Amino acid sequence: MNEEILEWSKVAVCIAFLAALAVILGLVAGNQYLGVSRDYQNYLEFFELVRSGDGLLDIETRFEFGFAALVYWLVRLGLGNVAIYGVICAICVMIKGFAIRMSELSIGLIAILLFFYLSRYFILFEMTVLRASVAFAIIFFVFWRKRDFDFHLDEFVLLLIAVGFHYSAVVVLAVYFLGRLKPSGVILLVLLIFLFGVLAKDLLFVEFQAIFPVLSSYQELDARATTLPIPFMLDIVLVVVAVYLWDESDVAMKYSVIGLLLSIAIHFSMLELPIIAARFRELLSVFVLIYIARASLSASPWMRGMAIGFALLSGVLNFYAMTVYDPLLL
Repeated sequence: MNEEILEWSKVAVCIAFLAALAVILGLVAGNQYLGVSRDYQNYLEFFELVRSGDGLLDIETRFEFGFAALVYWLVRLGLGNVAIYGVICAICVMIKGFAIRMSELSIGLIAILLFFYLSRYFILFEMTVLRASVAFAIIFFVFWRKRDFDFHLDEFVLLLIAVGFHYSAVVVLAVYFLGRLKPSGVILLVLLIFLFGVLAKDLLFVEFQAIFPVLSSYQELDARATTLPIPFMLDIVLVVVAVYLWDESDVAMKYSVIGLLLSIAIHFSMLELPIIAARFRELLSVFVLIYIARASLSASPWMRGMAIGFALLSGVLNFYAMTVYDPLLL
């Protein structure tokens, strides 16, 4: 009886901590306390557009339907623009938090993973690309809980919903089905995807632009092309190590390796379209978070040490890149 009470107490504490964290980060993102992102005003204007519209289907926007629908219902609840942004951010935090049983984590490990998330992901996603943040959270939820390589309709539907919040999430559908291949088959197919991307990227851009008009805005941006960003170099090293440790990885970690291999293939095949490459690379970085978080729970002391070391180094590198080298917040 005492053990049952203790277990319920741990669960209650974890829920309270997660709720408090979601509220705090929601307030920080909604009010842009760390600095104002370049897209923040666009989101506020979109919220106002939804508020002034007659109905959901009458909204004319380049934003995805899933995101428009979520904003529509939050507007109907009477929330202000800043509150809508903050609530969406809080929802993203809660989704990721509910995927993980925090009672399995030590206080020290929670602190390290929280540092990794805040330094690498929070500024980039919740503070800046809010639509992608919702897709990211859903993808994290699906793949973190993956325990087999079988097709499950509920998982597939959730991934389709993620695409409804950010079209770049369509790439994770490929990851979902590639998981059923053997490692050699995955690597071969990823190489073929790379070659196809190199040879047909211009044609693909034209075809996808017809379906997703938002891509035209990417082409207009003047982006400094970087062949191999230093933080991404560290991710590539992680992939090499992860492939070597394939047999010691669980199902979620193996899916993560597949996602990261695909990220590398897309990055190098789209160097002439750096904004497009960056969008896919950023979203697929969800698999870095999944792999590192699960590796930190491994029975192997070596794998746990590798995960913690990577989380600290990657967190510092990405935080520097987003706040000093090329600031995302003004």
